Amino acid sequence: MRHYAACLRHCHSCSYRRSKRLLATFDFDKTIIEVDSYKALSHLLAPEQRTDQLQVLIHKSGWIVYIRRVLQLLQHRRLSAVQIGQFVRQLPAVPGMLQLMRRIGTQSSTQMCIVSDANHYFIGQWLAAHGLAEIFDAIYTNPAVVQPDGSLLVEPYEQQTHCDQCPQNLCKGGVMTRLMNDPTAQYKRIIYVGDSCNDLCAIRCLRTQDIACIRQWEELHGKLAAHRDELSCLVIHWRDGHDLEEQLFANCNSYL
Repeated sequence: MRHYAACLRHCHSCSYRRSKRLLATFDFDKTIIEVDSYKALSHLLAPEQRTDQLQVLIHKSGWIVYIRRVLQLLQHRRLSAVQIGQFVRQLPAVPGMLQLMRRIGTQSSTQMCIVSDANHYFIGQWLAAHGLAEIFDAIYTNPAVVQPDGSLLVEPYEQQTHCDQCPQNLCKGGVMTRLMNDPTAQYKRIIYVGDSCNDLCAIRCLRTQDIACIRQWEELHGKLAAHRDELSCLVIHWRDGHDLEEQLFANCNSYL
């Protein structure tokens, strides 16, 4: 099984990590950025390439197969990884999310990471464009490699079979469990920010002192009531980064 996490800070000594008593974890698509990055990228395809068969791949074969096919079609249009990166850099942030992440990043007792089913190239490009790369301690996502011919290859984070609620390429609950069981961390509280159904597996792992921040009107919001009894953590709902910042910092004594 292959695990991939890009560590973005260079001071991960045990003493440093023990001092990080709060973990703030973010999804990427529709949580940090306003859109689904893979679907947004498909808009670069020619109209005749955006077929029903392409869309079927999402549900039939999963997001990795889908994005590989999109990237292959874009290569046929002579779009390089550099051009794709330039496109991703311009994807809009959720309103207020940049300010929120920067504010959390100033908290000396807080460690920040991303757990996403996107890929490291997209996330890295977007964070770099907004000056945010250095505030995240790690990114847990699908690796992406720029090939010698300039094309981009996305690979799965893992090939898991233990969780039927997450895609085979990434179980977010597994990532969170490993983070929570890290003996050098011992987080007093975890804040998990997400929007989609594959975030449900992650927030099931959270404890009573932890907080799941679920975006209103997105995929998980409408389905959460059916799973509320499975959760131990506090759940708050948010519309945008401004709303989430107000909720988290209005209760700074208990949340942050």
